[in-house]
Amino acid sequence: MRTVLLCAAVCLSLPACGSSEAANPAPQQETPDASAQPDAGEQEAAVESGADASEAVEPQPPSACDVLGLPAVPFVEDAETTALHGTAADFTVPTTDGEFGLKASWTGCDSVLIIQDVPKQEAGWTPALWSRDVNTLFTRLPKNVQLLFVSTQTDAAKVTAALDGLKALVDEQLAKMSLEDAAWWQGRVHYVTTPATQLPGWVGTLMKSPGWGIGIDRRQRIRFIGSYADPTRYDSTQQWFAPNLSMVANEAVYYNYEAEREARLAAQNATVVPVFKGEKLEDPGWAGTRGYADVTLPDEATMQGFDTLEADLHLGCVGGGELGDCPAWDYDVFLYLCDKTDPTQCNVEFAHWITTYHREGRWVHDLTPLLPLLAKGGTRRFAFYTQQPYEVTLSLRLSSQGKAVRPVATTYLFGGGNFNAAYNAQYSPVTLQVPADAKKVEISMIATGHGGVQPGNCAEFCRTTHDFLVNGTKNERQLAPEAGSQYGCMNQIEDGTVPNQYGTWWYGRSGWCPGKQVSMYSIDITDQVKLGQDNVFEYEGFYNGAPYPSDGAVIRMDSWLVVSK
Repeated sequence: MRTVLLCAAVCLSLPACGSSEAANPAPQQETPDASAQPDAGEQEAAVESGADASEAVEPQPPSACDVLGLPAVPFVEDAETTALHGTAADFTVPTTDGEFGLKASWTGCDSVLIIQDVPKQEAGWTPALWSRDVNTLFTRLPKNVQLLFVSTQTDAAKVTAALDGLKALVDEQLAKMSLEDAAWWQGRVHYVTTPATQLPGWVGTLMKSPGWGIGIDRRQRIRFIGSYADPTRYDSTQQWFAPNLSMVANEAVYYNYEAEREARLAAQNATVVPVFKGEKLEDPGWAGTRGYADVTLPDEATMQGFDTLEADLHLGCVGGGELGDCPAWDYDVFLYLCDKTDPTQCNVEFAHWITTYHREGRWVHDLTPLLPLLAKGGTRRFAFYTQQPYEVTLSLRLSSQGKAVRPVATTYLFGGGNFNAAYNAQYSPVTLQVPADAKKVEISMIATGHGGVQPGNCAEFCRTTHDFLVNGTKNERQLAPEAGSQYGCMNQIEDGTVPNQYGTWWYGRSGWCPGKQVSMYSIDITDQVKLGQDNVFEYEGFYNGAPYPSDGAVIRMDSWLVVSK
């Protein structure tokens, strides 16, 4: 699925990004010790001496986490490491306003971004990274971020000049903000006076190699900053896209998304069923073939108590980094469910993801409409397919979220295929009876478009419509309104798109994004079906309201009738 589109997309304005929830609950406050409180006699003496008892303890100003409404996690003391996802050990660096210490500045809900003037992945570009985009940087940054700017220059005078030039641009933007916002950011922007490669400890080591820039997420884990490339800045001489400083804000937006996700998962009390546990898919291995796993689900009685099913996939890279260790291209990855009576038949597409360009990723997404396919519990076989070498960790999450209904029957309806003039001719009406006691009836689908033919650069970058008719009533699903837009996938970071990939990840696609799960979409048709009777289901797909006239485009789709009680 090599992307060839460069700059034919529609330009959208950059999104404004707000702060997000954190991953862990706030630590419990200690109960005040009654013995430490002044007794009545001491209070009376204080009043007689003219002291105001209410002034005995000055109120503490609200913390940043309180202001933003985010829970805080405590700082963790740990040995130094440079490993991706390792705990960031404390460090102290000199800045133009004094020392910055990680532990001393730790609020428990912030992330930290350490940004060089010439990151190794952006070397060779002019103008310099720090010379522009400061305005959009502050527009896009969440408020729970600490910024450390550090120069890769080694000459002291050049370091000072680089920092002074950046500070002038930052001060210009702060002057345009409200007094409250300017004061907020004034204490969160730090200019490190020591050259990047001369910094002490683990920070200096990572500034030398890989030299991409460092993120410290809200769980105090070491992360790498990805590509700064901007899709509006294609340079024909370098045949790639020039950097934009504000792209670094995507990292912080993603850290907030991850923190929200971790908080949600921690509150689920889910039954986690491991499928794959970090298997390395190297050649010779799974790459281009399927890997299989037999898993043990809870028994049938226990399965009846779950109303939610999710898949949790992490694709780690074989090596210690990302760029150079992670596979280069965006490809389809699939999980298949094998037949219970004949486990050699693994034809049910259970989940679908698209890999990143050169970065790792983790995705947790809802598959509840497929829960009835696992209703019997016990041992089931799954097959996983990837064309690239990854370290695969995959599990199923079963939980009860107190929903009013739960799916009890899932029946296959229609698939996709070659999207051309004959596409709709392959679909015949399907007649199914809906139980008389059904409480909710839906059509659920997983659908993506692929291929790059004209008209419309279909089906990867064109907008298609998919009509499901229920007893003659049309239900239209557009796939997808963001297809072909310049920032269609970048605007979905808060929904799980891995940011700042080393490829054309920003563009909106037809139902998918590089570095993101393919989510299920459901249409409520409860009021369109006849309970206890036969119902007729039909399907058609169109481009601009008509059959697609060319060959070469593909719609990959699975759709299901889902009955809940």
